[in-house]
Formats: sequence, structure tokens, C-alpha cells
Amino acid sequence: MLLFKMAWRNLWRNRRRSVLTISAIGLGLAILITMVSWMEGMFEMMIEQVARSSMGHVQIHHSEYIEKRSVKLTMPAASRLTTMLEAVEGIEGVSPRLLFTGSIRSSRSSSIHVVKVVAVDPERERKMSGLPDKVVDGGFVVPPPETLKPDAPARVKNRKGILIGAKLAKHLKAELGSKVRLDTAGFKSNTSAAAFYVTGILRAGSDALDKSMVMVSLKDMQAVTGAGDRIHEATMVVEDVTAVEDVVRRIEASITGANGDGSLGDLAVQPWWEISPEIKQMLDISDAWNGIMYLLMMSILSAGILTTMFMVVFERTREFGVRLAVGTRPRSLFLGVMLEAILMALLASLVGLVVGAISVAYFVHVGIDLSSLAGGWEFAGIFFENVYRGSAAPKVFIEPTLVVFVGTILFALWPSMKVARMKALDAIRQGGVTG
Repeated sequence: MLLFKMAWRNLWRNRRRSVLTISAIGLGLAILITMVSWMEGMFEMMIEQVARSSMGHVQIHHSEYIEKRSVKLTMPAASRLTTMLEAVEGIEGVSPRLLFTGSIRSSRSSSIHVVKVVAVDPERERKMSGLPDKVVDGGFVVPPPETLKPDAPARVKNRKGILIGAKLAKHLKAELGSKVRLDTAGFKSNTSAAAFYVTGILRAGSDALDKSMVMVSLKDMQAVTGAGDRIHEATMVVEDVTAVEDVVRRIEASITGANGDGSLGDLAVQPWWEISPEIKQMLDISDAWNGIMYLLMMSILSAGILTTMFMVVFERTREFGVRLAVGTRPRSLFLGVMLEAILMALLASLVGLVVGAISVAYFVHVGIDLSSLAGGWEFAGIFFENVYRGSAAPKVFIEPTLVVFVGTILFALWPSMKVARMKALDAIRQGGVTG
């Protein structure tokens, strides 16, 4: 307790220098917290965009589908599989899908466009996808309005709706209600063709979506292609993004238990980072930047910390010599200087946490909108918004604070050991030969 009181008083001997050093370390910590919040916010945004795009957190396919991308590699008993997956703990939503490459044309244009055809269950897709929010005209995979009239003739009631991108609609000269022809591979024959009516127009800001993708009802596409109750893909969003691996294990256990007779087919369960390793690599590289930021910030702060501590030693060398001469142990001097460093680190951490929390709160609630510079960006087929927000996850505050606190203590070891190695007579007579 006595050492603590002495360390506290000694810390404020030179009040101006102590305040400047504490402020500098605290500001450095606040900057570090803000930078980590920014990086973690980007990670969270990317994972959220991955989940809310067509990828989800987890996907199930026929075991050879990802490698071969063959239309014939489907999963039977889709209805049973979907119901089973929705009962797995930790899954927020499931979207069964059929996937084709096809061509689309309209009577208003002579051009034919190659598109990716995604057939979805509209209600299930709405619960887990961000695409419904991008519909600028009409609805998200809805039937043509005329088919809902009770007195509509049978030929009208059989009409099928299609959602297309804004750029594709422009190329096809199509608008709501326009008739288009969609040609894809079929299951009962080599090809299948059907007329669809535009019931929604999508503007996502991504060429991959706005020019090259159309969405139709899963039920309609199963009928058109003769797929029956088969699907190519089941995509899932989980409740907790940190528990994806646990959910994958639960899914695999459920499939193993329900597929004893092989009725569900040969299935492969894959988390998003196996489906799109490019994004995982990007996140890994970005995560490494946190370590680089820590090293850079500590390199900058080390100059201030070491300068302050050596000035303390230099100014009080004669005092240390006198204390050694009257019987104070070198270990006590070492502990006293280290306690000063610890108190300085604690105060600087408190300042950094307060200022950093204010900065993080701004980035979390307001963010930075860069849409005036660009309309978002696309990577690995996924569109990312240009409004960036920080993260308020615990690690944003804990990791930088520990790095700065421990770093300050480690930097203080050198001058503290110098004090412990002082010779009493030399320190008194010469002002500090520290050996």
C-alpha cells in the first residue's frame, strides 16, 4: 500500500508531462479502438451480405453438384428435406432452390440474353434474403395480378410471374406485365420453354443481378422443367454467425439420422467459406491487418512511453541513490517505477476507452456513406453496400486495450531494470551511472 501511495504521488510530480503522456497513450488507444471497430464492422457487413445474398451461411447440394454443376445432380424429397432443416436448432431460415442457366427474350426486342435462373419459394426466400428490399417496381416473385381474379379463365390463371433486373428489363424493353420467353434445361426432355410475365423489377446495383439473373417461383419451375419435388440447393441462414460450424454438425447429424434408406440422396453440407473461399481469404487477410495496426500503434507509442520513463529515471537518479544508501532494496525501487507505469497505463486505458467508445458509437449508429463516390462494389458475385458501420463487439474494446496496457508495462521494464541496477555511490555522486 505504501509503494502504491508513493507511486501515485511520484506520477504527479511533473503533472504536465504525466498528463501529456497519458493523453497521448489514451488517444492512441482510442484511434486503435476506432480502427479495429471499422475493420470488424466491415467483417460483419461482409458476412451479413453473404448471408443475405444468394449464398446464405450454409448450403446443401448433391455431393457432386458444386464440382460439376450439372442440372441432373438434384436432391429428391425436397419438401421433406426443407421441413427437416427448419427444425434444426440454430437455423433462422431455409430456402430450397432450383438453379439453371437459360436464355430469355421478349417480343419487344430481338436480343436474346443468357441468364442465371433461380427458382425459389417466395415466402421462405423473403425471410432470409435482402433481395426483396431491392425490388423497385412490382413485387418479389409474385404471380401476375390477373391470375388472382376469381373469374379469370384457365389460360390466364396458368400464367407465371418472373422477377428481372432493371438493366435486363431495359435490354428486353420489358416492363410490368410484359411477356417473356424463358428457355432452360429440362428433366423430362433436353430443354424446356415457357412464357412468363414480368411481375417485378429489381435494382441491386450489381451487374450480376441487374443484367444476368431472373427469379421465378419454385413451384412454377418444377412444373415447367418436370423436376417434381427435386431441388439443386437448400440455402440456410443461421441465428448466430459465430456458431455456423455447430449448426453444420447438427444438420449433418439430422441428415444421417433421416437418410438411412437413402431417400434424401447423396448430400453435402457446406458452410459459406467452402462455397466461396475467395471471400474467406479476403477476411483472413483483413484480419491480419489488425495485428499490423497493433504493431504500428505500439511502435509509435513506445517512443513516448520510453521517453517519459527515462526522464523519470534521469530526474530522480540522485534520489534513487540516496534511497539505496539508506537501505532500500533494489527490488523496491523496481516495483515503485513499475507501479508508476501501471498507474499511467490504467489512466491512459480509461481515457482511451471513453474516447474510443464515443467514436465507435458514432460509427455504429451513423456510419460513413461512400455512395457519392461509388454505388457499392461487387466481389465473388456478391454485392456490398457502400455505407460502412463500425462494430461494437466486445473484442473491439478488449483487444486494443490489452495490447496498449500490456505494451506500456513491457516498455516500462527497461527503465525499471536500469533503476534496480543502480549503484548507490555512483547515483549520488555522478547523477546516475546505471551499469
